[in-house]
Amino acid sequence: MAVSLTKEEFLEIERATSLAVERVIEKGTDDVFKPPTFSHSIEAAVISKSPDDFRRAAKHQTIAFLKAANLTKERIGAIQRGLVTKDQNSFRQCAWLDPFDAVKYLAAAYLLFGKIEAARLHKDEGVVHSHRLSGDDGEIFDSKFGYDSFRARSSELSRERIGKWKVVTDIANFFDRIGNHSLENHLTNIGCEERYVELIKEMLFFWAGDRRSYGVPVGSDASRILSEAVLLNVDAGLKEAGIVFVRYVDDFRLFTDTRAEALKAVAILTNLLADEGLSLNSRKTDIYQIATDEEIAQFANRFAGGEHEQINVDEKIEVVRSVRVSGRSSVSRFYRNPGQEALKKIKEIPKQDLIRKFSQLRDDQVESNIKLLVKYFVYADQDVDLLKILIERKITSIYYISDAMVKEHEKFSQDKCNEIKDAIFGAIEWQKCAYPLQVPILRMSGHPSFADPTFVRSIVDGHLQSDSMLFYREAISLGAHCLDRARLRKLAMEVFQNVPDFVRRSIYHAVSVHASLSEDEKRPLLKTMRQHGEDWFIERI
Repeated sequence: MAVSLTKEEFLEIERATSLAVERVIEKGTDDVFKPPTFSHSIEAAVISKSPDDFRRAAKHQTIAFLKAANLTKERIGAIQRGLVTKDQNSFRQCAWLDPFDAVKYLAAAYLLFGKIEAARLHKDEGVVHSHRLSGDDGEIFDSKFGYDSFRARSSELSRERIGKWKVVTDIANFFDRIGNHSLENHLTNIGCEERYVELIKEMLFFWAGDRRSYGVPVGSDASRILSEAVLLNVDAGLKEAGIVFVRYVDDFRLFTDTRAEALKAVAILTNLLADEGLSLNSRKTDIYQIATDEEIAQFANRFAGGEHEQINVDEKIEVVRSVRVSGRSSVSRFYRNPGQEALKKIKEIPKQDLIRKFSQLRDDQVESNIKLLVKYFVYADQDVDLLKILIERKITSIYYISDAMVKEHEKFSQDKCNEIKDAIFGAIEWQKCAYPLQVPILRMSGHPSFADPTFVRSIVDGHLQSDSMLFYREAISLGAHCLDRARLRKLAMEVFQNVPDFVRRSIYHAVSVHASLSEDEKRPLLKTMRQHGEDWFIERI
């Protein structure tokens, strides 16, 4: 039976859909599966070439989906999960959504956003800084609030309370542990439209696969909106208890007059979170007396991956917008070439002093100095032993090193590129590492300056497809030009029919652009792959 909608309800669906479509076109489906950690998305490339086509198709599908609000009538695809490094010793599971499903999920969440925002602590209080509803047309989130405003307010409160006490903490595995029943209850209690609450619940259950009753997809704007509903009672409870605090997603900063009051504040927060099935991250919880600005900066490095560097190696004259994503980690991935002032300081450092200092650093100081050593390598002394030292001290430095080598490859001779490749590829038995750590190696292997067909081919040949479809796709996307004709034909004729659509797209693209295949060879292979089923993206590759 068709659902009857008022004109106002239909216009609301149209607005939510339009906002979601434009957000996905502009920002992509998530903040995880993109360079430099992963390859450029095939889907994003197709959308950028045919935005109007995607806009029309996504709007048509999403409006029909929201009007039905029933997964048995209008379906969504399966979610794809993959691991990303969280820190030196651990990983977190993130979710990849097909762009059309990402639009549906975000539009459905946006339909609930107004009620969620109305139930939160008011913006004027300056307490909750994560993902506030924008009042501007064409925008979902208020640009005045975010991680930067959270840190600014936390710093302001700290300066006002020198000599008093501060709690730095966050929620353990927040997005993974959000209870779907708890989320449903919160959304219902604040007056959200029942059929959209039910739709969200069914989407989350479907994507959970095993029908587990907790967890929302990590990396999605829709999940960010919904997660705020789960913390409504937590925020209200802290305020009712008279605790001065600021929050950004799962990060809390609590301020008290004494250490005893700080411990009590932690106890109150612990109980409030427990009511939601959540808990504090004991490894990232600390209570300390607020001292000078310099001491505050040193302490902050323990939790923020080292923002307070003695040399600001990213310093530039122009203003660069700071971006903070969910699923934060202490691993640096984005290389930026240094500004002139920073470069001058870097070149003046004696290499032996740099190495000696690095060997003496505490673990919480290493990350910021990885940036310094890599830039020193690029601009001052291209001694590959520096790269080996970094990888040996912290294996996750490979992300930053890989991004730097690819972006700065023109600064190296081909002989030096070969030396870099041998040093990095030989530093660790990468093929025996967890697959997230192999992605930056694949990225270098697939780059012309550091090409290593042997590594790419061994991954494609030996990877267990059931281990991670996302990684298998990355191996094909990043290393396609390293594959020979026989492997390409096998992918097209044997593998293609047995993998999900999002992997099929990487195979289809690899065959369509590969230089070793003639047009006469490509034509029947591409035709055969298209016959396995319609796919909006393959039709436009």
